Amino acid sequence: MMRFFGISWPECKPTLVYKFNALDTVHNLQDKDNFSWLHRVRVALGIASLVECMHACRPLPYLIRNISAAHIMLDQDFNAKLYDFSMISGGILSDKTELLNQHLQGCYGYIDPDYVCRGKWSKKCDVFAYGVVLIGLISKRVVLEKNKKTSQEPFLYDWAHDEYRKAKKSPKLDPSEFSLIHKSLETEAFFSTRDGVALTKLAMQCVNYNPQKRPSMKQVVNGLRELCIVQNHADVFGLVNVPTASRPVISEVHNLMIKKLEACSMVKEKASHALFKYLSQKDKLVSAGKERQYVAPKRISYDDLKIYTNGFSEGNFINIHQFGKLYHGNVDSLKVTVKTWDNVYNHHVKEGDNEGRLRVW
Repeated sequence: MMRFFGISWPECKPTLVYKFNALDTVHNLQDKDNFSWLHRVRVALGIASLVECMHACRPLPYLIRNISAAHIMLDQDFNAKLYDFSMISGGILSDKTELLNQHLQGCYGYIDPDYVCRGKWSKKCDVFAYGVVLIGLISKRVVLEKNKKTSQEPFLYDWAHDEYRKAKKSPKLDPSEFSLIHKSLETEAFFSTRDGVALTKLAMQCVNYNPQKRPSMKQVVNGLRELCIVQNHADVFGLVNVPTASRPVISEVHNLMIKKLEACSMVKEKASHALFKYLSQKDKLVSAGKERQYVAPKRISYDDLKIYTNGFSEGNFINIHQFGKLYHGNVDSLKVTVKTWDNVYNHHVKEGDNEGRLRVW
């Protein structure tokens, strides 16, 4: 996850600033040739590991509920960061798994069809959305935004299912060797046909229309770790000298970061002092045997935001996320990423839906 630098609330619109030298979102890079096969698999494993940690939280798992390629940011070295948690539930937040007929929310093209039919969230909804991201990574196909998609064009997961059905019916194709890998990726270094088939199979399992037949995120991570490219380049994937005992620590770190992100994303002037006081008193992060006290993010004025982003210029603009926009920024020599909330596509969020969710208060 991206590290906080500061927070602002100009004109009642929350804005977060991260210490992150962003390259671009996966959504924008998905069909680009400089986004290599090795980088794509690293992104797939990194995001899967993060979601696995969130789902492992007890007694309630965290559900992200709006995973999409547009919500995955890459730095200059193609390290992936999931940056949008505006719809997160579970953990220390409200449990929404048992609420039926909820207002339809999520990222267009990534929403689980089973949720659309039954109106009920589960961990398998995140698995489905992750599967759509994985299909995009391996096929170089981009999920079209709602305002750009025509009624005749299938969703990316429907396209994948159609391709699989064609493969099963074709006498020239062996369904066991079915692959959605883009032809240009097959010629790259470190690519193997075995990995291509395995990743395709994993992606298709994730977007299975029957949630009960989808894998857990732990199974997804295990499947990714078995890939030849991961086994042969464990150092590149950060899997060298990582003891099993560290996984609970990693999980706690992720859970703590989510808590802080959620608190800061909903904070208002009248509530921020209490929230930050609670976090600074209660939360301590243990990492590599060291204990660090949580430091509240810096408060930033709107004038400072304009300076950071060169007046929110087109040159600093990165992408649109579900509820707003992303910009490159500079604070002296520090590279930052600025995330604003705007009514870009007139998304309707029910009053109170994103407030009062930290029930510890």
